Amino acid sequence: MEIQRLRNLTTGRLHTEIGHVYQDIEYLIGEQGIMTHMLPRAARALKPILRARELGERLWDEAYDVTHTGEIDLPPLDANELSAFWKAYKAQPNPLAGKDVIAVAV
Repeated sequence: MEIQRLRNLTTGRLHTEIGHVYQDIEYLIGEQGIMTHMLPRAARALKPILRARELGERLWDEAYDVTHTGEIDLPPLDANELSAFWKAYKAQPNPLAGKDVIAVAV
């Protein structure tokens, strides 16, 4: 994965286009259909898992840094990581809870 795209997830600052955030979360969790309201919870749930992979401290500086470039081998989450991700994701408040939501069938 390009480091700038990974920095989107580790720093919480957008280093590339927003579409990459959707694509990269979907790649890591092996699920399609991530929606805008899901991004903050997914990013928070991914952070401890990515940090445990020891990808380098520079990824966690919370800075916007376009000079940090290159590639990092980043396979999708394994079964244990995926379980931890969904547990952390579901433990967070749902931003749609208590709101009128209209489901649209296509």
